Amino acid sequence: MRIRSYLALLVFSCLLGAYTLEQVLGYYFDHVQTLAEKYSKSLLWAKDLERIENSAAQFLVSTDLVVASGNTYLIYGAKNMGYYLSNELAAISTENHFKRFATEIKRSLVNVDKINDYLDIVGSIPLDQLETRLSTLLEEYDPISLTLSEDIQLLLQETNALITQEALNLETEKRFMKKIRWIARAIFFLLIVALWWWANRKICKPLNGLIYSSHRALAGDDFKATSNAPTEIIELSNDFKHLTQTLFHQASHDPLTELQNRRAFERNLNEIITDKEHNYFLCFVDLDYFKTINDTCGHAAGDEILVSVARILKSNVRAYDTVARLGGDEFAILIKNCSVEKTLQLTNTIKEHINTLTYHWEGETFKLSASIGVAPKITGSTTTDLLHSADVACSLAKNAGRNKVHLFDISQESSQEKRQVMLPVHQINNALENNLFVLFKQEITPLQNKTVGKHIEILLRMKDAQGELVKPASFFPIAARYQLCSQIDLWVVNAVCEHFMEQHEQLKCIDTIAINVSGHALIDNELALFISKKLSNNLHLAEKICFEISQASAIENLQKTCLFINNLKALGCKFALDRFVKAHTSDSYLEELSTDKIKIDGSLIRNMMENPLDYSSVKAICAMATATNQQVIATHIEDKKVVDALTKLGVDYGQGYYFAKPEPLT
Repeated sequence: MRIRSYLALLVFSCLLGAYTLEQVLGYYFDHVQTLAEKYSKSLLWAKDLERIENSAAQFLVSTDLVVASGNTYLIYGAKNMGYYLSNELAAISTENHFKRFATEIKRSLVNVDKINDYLDIVGSIPLDQLETRLSTLLEEYDPISLTLSEDIQLLLQETNALITQEALNLETEKRFMKKIRWIARAIFFLLIVALWWWANRKICKPLNGLIYSSHRALAGDDFKATSNAPTEIIELSNDFKHLTQTLFHQASHDPLTELQNRRAFERNLNEIITDKEHNYFLCFVDLDYFKTINDTCGHAAGDEILVSVARILKSNVRAYDTVARLGGDEFAILIKNCSVEKTLQLTNTIKEHINTLTYHWEGETFKLSASIGVAPKITGSTTTDLLHSADVACSLAKNAGRNKVHLFDISQESSQEKRQVMLPVHQINNALENNLFVLFKQEITPLQNKTVGKHIEILLRMKDAQGELVKPASFFPIAARYQLCSQIDLWVVNAVCEHFMEQHEQLKCIDTIAINVSGHALIDNELALFISKKLSNNLHLAEKICFEISQASAIENLQKTCLFINNLKALGCKFALDRFVKAHTSDSYLEELSTDKIKIDGSLIRNMMENPLDYSSVKAICAMATATNQQVIATHIEDKKVVDALTKLGVDYGQGYYFAKPEPLT
């Protein structure tokens, strides 16, 4: 039933109750008024009877004198009184009030007529017979006069008794009327209360339930629809439920891929951390060359690829596993109740399926791959620990050459270099705002020509909340996740320029100042503009700076990297490809980038003496550098045998703890 029907019933009930109250009170008021009028009339009749009684008394006194003493001169007046009394009695005999005294009144009329006849008889008696006849008439007259007097008295007494009873009845009815008035008001009030309760139960209570469910939905609980309510409220409740479900879905899911978003996924992580009965694996999936396709082919192509990747992820996991898009080209999978072997098998299957994705644009074919980090939930670990483990595993998969699956093993990743404690993002923001970064330097030693100038690489450290220095591994992954790398790069470049602009003598002794630039800075025009502005009036400093860009970042953002390099080379800056692992299927990008140096990744240098494949890779990189007229720098050198081997292979520079450890720039 609709609300307007409930309201119509409510109004009708109120009107009906008010009408009933009016009728009841009106009835009793009229009843009391009737009794009051009857009582008033009775008082008037009593007055008439008193007048009749007085007239009867005067009439009988006159007749007594005539009949008893023979005073004939009173006959005329007495008879007139008798006529008057007869008229009065005749008048009241026609009233309904005296119907029950009809016998007495009729008898009184007859007696008055008889007495008048006796008066006529007395008037006609001769004087000589008067005394004798009067005694006889007196005997007949006395009973009649007595009866008349008694009847008149009876009428007066009965009327007075009736008046007394009517007065009592009127007072009783007035008191009863007062009670009825209060009772009727109380009943009407109870009716209003009952109607209010009924309306509250039928309308207000469902509305309050709807409000309560809405508040609960705002707090994160499911919206509970109302069932027993007016039609409008049920429809509104159903619409609210549909709306809250839609909003909750939109708030917890990525609009492009329909996967869970970061907020919903982290909420699931907080729940599984407290679950001690089941084992979980957290997988980070990072697309390797997505930005290249996205920048080259446009965002529409990037969106199409993200949807395809999301479809692959959802189709290869179980119904109770959770898949989420964390942002950009980063995805996460939460796998429940699965062994390590099956988890790795599943992630490798996902990796292979992603690797089959291709995109064709303007005659070129772009292939896609993914680096996947897998981290198991360990008893006593926190959400931050689990996220850190998966992030580290994903980074190691990328460092291993990408298109890899890496399982985080705490026994192998426990060293300080590999497993840093991640700093919260607010500490990074605080360091940027309060200048809490510190510059270090590490010398780069020439291996072929010992007479050239000094070469250094600028390294970065950050002060944590306790004032201790921490390495980039502790804050750069978080900075990358929250897109703070460009701001850090800008700070480093500005700090280096400011330092060497003041230290002219120190700058004269230096041939090369190597500065790392993150992949995020390559797609941010702000850094290139800042460097150009900073170095345009200090070309002697620009000629000594060599910006290092990782091989992966350069390939991933090839066009923007070329633009970045060309703009700054115009000022005299040099460039090096950092973390160079191996050549890709096509080396044409080396000519496009036009870099000056290649910096071999430390993972190849560490094991090159024990691993023939690593040695061959280093040798191939040296040959490629010679072919492209670039110098070669080897990093992470720790013993002389490696130095001798690298010198023999033609490596130009060496860097590592064998030569020098990092030290503060100032």
